[in-house]
Parts: sequence; structure tokens; C-alpha cells
Amino acid sequence: MPAPSRRWPSRLLIAVLALVVCAALLYAYPRGAEPSALAAMRSDAEVAVHDRATSIELRPRGPVRGTGLVFHPGAKVDSRAYVPLLRPVAEAGYPVVVRKAPFGMAILQPQQGAAAISRGPDRWVAGGHSLGGPTAARLATAHPERVRGLLLWASYPDIDLRGADLAATSVYGTRDGLSAVPDVLGAPLPPTTEFVAVPGAIHAHFGDYGPQPGDGRPATSRRRAQERIIAATLHHLHRVDTAGR
Repeated sequence: MPAPSRRWPSRLLIAVLALVVCAALLYAYPRGAEPSALAAMRSDAEVAVHDRATSIELRPRGPVRGTGLVFHPGAKVDSRAYVPLLRPVAEAGYPVVVRKAPFGMAILQPQQGAAAISRGPDRWVAGGHSLGGPTAARLATAHPERVRGLLLWASYPDIDLRGADLAATSVYGTRDGLSAVPDVLGAPLPPTTEFVAVPGAIHAHFGDYGPQPGDGRPATSRRRAQERIIAATLHHLHRVDTAGR
């Protein structure tokens, strides 16, 4: 009878490690963009869409305003999921850069947006959804000479911004099950921050990526919620843009 192989412990260890790596990759894999988001990725007469390795750029075809938006996705969400909501921003003349975060986690590379704001308009708004919000806040504090605004979607910063010279807007859904309303309203933001409630909206209304575990139950339609989110975003960009003139 042949002696048992001495290699089986090492083979078992390799197999276990492979399973762990696969599980980690599956956990980190971004939530896919819905068909509506994929359709919004097409260029047209109003917006040129450039899908790059580290970002999605939405460039206005018409007159370009002096303020741009660099946007950080929520954790594990496909960057393309935000294009339907951000495309109207580019249509209004504001250049938009949507970051593609490593493993779908913007917080892993908090200064990834620095390259985007080094070119283009002189003024930028740093924006983010959910866990992308803290990354946007850190970008704003690291580059106050170029980032003049902070736009939070269903999010709040993990640093104290109460003394920051920064125009801030916090947009939140009243039925959000992941970013609790008390946490949003109690965030350490500048005293001039504008808080915009989207009645009946949930966390997943801020992007086209489908349902999310732990989220609340909506009391409004996705279309209506996103109309309000887009309107609040455009108002914030206008506020920053006109203040810089």
C-alpha cells in the first residue's frame, strides 16, 4: 500500500486560500449598473461620454461653465450606475468626472480625484454617494484652493468640517435604511450647509444599480426621487459657480 502523500496539507492550504480570495473578490465586486445606466453611457449631441480606465468623463458639447463635479461612487457600486443622474449636470454645462474606485471602494484611494481636479475648470465640487461622501470630504479639505463645494448624496463625512470654508449640500432620502436621517442631519458640516430632503426616497434611489440589502421601503417612485436629487445637485453647482464669478 503506497504511503500517503505529504503534499496534501499544502494542497489543502492552497485550496482554502483560493476560496478566501474568491470570496473577497465576490464581496468587493461592484453592484452592476441597470440597463438605464448603460443606455446613458452613449454620447449624443449634448454630452460626450468618455469611458476611461479610472473614470467616466461627461463633457458638455455646448458652453462650459467654470465649475466641474468630481463624483465618488458608493461602496461596491458600478460607477456607470450614477451616469443617469449626472448626465443632466453635464447637459447644463458642468463637466463631470465619475471616479472608478479600486475594488469599488473609493475610501481605498481617497485622493484618486486629485488628478481630475488638476485640469479643466478652476473650481470643483467634490461629490459622493454613501461611503463615497467621506472620500469627497477628504478631497475637498486636501485641495481647498480648487475644491469650493461639497455635495453629499445619502452620506456624511467622517471628519469635522464645521470650520471649513466650503459650500456644502447634503441630499438625503427620508426612507433611507442605510444612511440614517439623524446621522445625516447631525453631521459635522459647515453652518451654511443646505440639507435637502427627498421625501420617500431610499438609499438605492441615488443610483441605477438595483435593490440593496438593509435599505428602507420607498414611499415615492425612483423617477420622482431622482428628479429631486438632480434638481438639488444643479442648484448646488449653480451656487458654487456663481459665487466664483
